[in-house]
Amino acid sequence: MKKSISFLCCLLAAGMTVGSLPFVTAYANSAQSYWRGRNAFGAYVTEENCPVTVTGEKLTLRIPEFPQTFYYSEEDFEHYAANVTAEYTFHNPASYDVEMTLVFPFGKKPDYLYDFYDGDGNWTSADDTQKYAVTADGEEIGRTIRHTLDSWTGDPATDISRLSDSRRKSGNFSSETPVTIYYYRQIATAETSKSAFLAAEFEGLGNADRTKVMLEGMSSYSSEKERIGCWGYGQVFSLYVIGEPLSRMPEWKVYENAACKKLTDGYVEQVPEWKLPTEKTTLGELFLKDYDAESGVNETDWFNAVFDECLEDETGLALKCTPRELNVADRLMRWYEYKLSIPAGESVVNSVTAPLYPSIDLDYSSPVYSYTYLLSPASSWADFGDFELNVETPYYITEGSLEFVKTDAGYAFSQQGLPEGELSFSMSESENPVPKRTPFLTSFAYFIAYFWWTIPVIGIIVAALIVGVVLTVIFVRKRKKTRQP
Repeated sequence: MKKSISFLCCLLAAGMTVGSLPFVTAYANSAQSYWRGRNAFGAYVTEENCPVTVTGEKLTLRIPEFPQTFYYSEEDFEHYAANVTAEYTFHNPASYDVEMTLVFPFGKKPDYLYDFYDGDGNWTSADDTQKYAVTADGEEIGRTIRHTLDSWTGDPATDISRLSDSRRKSGNFSSETPVTIYYYRQIATAETSKSAFLAAEFEGLGNADRTKVMLEGMSSYSSEKERIGCWGYGQVFSLYVIGEPLSRMPEWKVYENAACKKLTDGYVEQVPEWKLPTEKTTLGELFLKDYDAESGVNETDWFNAVFDECLEDETGLALKCTPRELNVADRLMRWYEYKLSIPAGESVVNSVTAPLYPSIDLDYSSPVYSYTYLLSPASSWADFGDFELNVETPYYITEGSLEFVKTDAGYAFSQQGLPEGELSFSMSESENPVPKRTPFLTSFAYFIAYFWWTIPVIGIIVAALIVGVVLTVIFVRKRKKTRQP
């Protein structure tokens, strides 16, 4: 019995010791190891039933260098030279001249392209839109930089429809729609209730086709009774009523947490008018409150991007966006927009060059850079001829969606017609980059890093189970001995 108890104590001590050890990560440092790049695209024609055909497309990706994961100055970034040129040979088979508007999306800025500090107390964004040009038969032509909300659908008609020269409207909501801003405050009756969760139900308080509500700091939405809520810390918060007024103001409840199951102390009241009066504005003014005229984004594009972010596909009364999300500066897709004239029966060679940004994965012995070029926009053309692809680079393609042929300049691919699917491939300085860790180790390291606090608990539980099993065995043996004659 004494030996059994000593053995149990050793097991318990071992479990407690293992559970108390500091966790060990897989790397000497835990810095970011993956950065998202941006997809590249082909050109669209915006007019319906355009007779122009593409007799050939030559796609050239120039990758003389890989991007850095951080640029310390705009001057450093300006030296980054990777780009893609799409050269189209357009033919007009019609008996009349065609003037068409084309758009060439080239994505939003990648994760690793941060704003720069200019030394005068200001932050500025790197402008990569002026480095390259659009040409027709070798002559540079004018183009405009346009912006839409970055939510790629893959359907040319849907994505092009986001580009508009007028402010977006949807049902009863437009730039002129009135907005009323009400201010509330949490009154905490106990110290513990200051960090409570504040929620209100809006079902039946208005017609969703004519009214929307938006809550400052909203962090929870439930379709059940259209309940939205935010964490309260004793501070003032605002409720935006867009469109027609509510039939009555909502009743706020104070819960222990976001599960909204158990009420706690405190209440919510509207701030007195004399202290913080209700504000009146319009949807146009609200959606443009974070707009910067110096950003290079035109006012209409900004308004439409915010409109799509907040109101697109919203069928309920309560919106899922917050006032903070009205700043869409980091969620804008950039487009070249330009016009092209093609006389009847003639052809024009149109060339568009744009920056090229891969995703970066440092979890390999040699970093891996992944590129994606969406070929699906070419489906908007009446017909498509030859497709030629060249990748000019000193590096290795480690995997790809096409059967590339190695050339002196890099890699090449060609075929009649457009390839199925999108173009994607990965590159590295090494021909065979090796992962730094296996998927098992990756998952295990993730568990250790984020759930280390469970290890002592697991150690105690395991030790308790072992104690229970051993005590049961001892008890059974003693009973057998006592039953023997």
